[in-house]
Amino acid sequence: MEKMNYSDLFVEDDIHTGEHIFYSDKNKTVPFNGTVVDYNNGVLVWEFEVHDGFKTGMERIYYPTGELKEINETDHNTTNGIAKEFYRNGQLRSQSIVIRNVQINTIFYDETGNIAEIWEISGEGPSYYVVRDRLAEYRSRYKLEH
Repeated sequence: MEKMNYSDLFVEDDIHTGEHIFYSDKNKTVPFNGTVVDYNNGVLVWEFEVHDGFKTGMERIYYPTGELKEINETDHNTTNGIAKEFYRNGQLRSQSIVIRNVQINTIFYDETGNIAEIWEISGEGPSYYVVRDRLAEYRSRYKLEH
């Protein structure tokens, strides 16, 4: 899989998500396929997989000092699947089921690994209506670790 620096690619905005669509060429006719990496002061701070120009696959975000901060499953420029956040010490901070950028379940942990809070989407608010008909399917497909 080809690996490219973020700054070496050409982008345009995805009108559906506001995220970037990535291209290999200046004319934006050849969608990029591969892994995009971004560095800050020589430290990897972001990497993600791209398919046909869209962020699709695994995304990893790192603290400025290089420790893993987040892992997200993505599909067509949205977070879709399991999303995990980590403390700098590597301990799990939270894990969520996220469907098309809508969080439906999240477990939060303290720095010692104990469950601090469990959150579920409620029947209130516009986000609920995006996922309500498929909540059971999503919860069975994407299991959160306890």
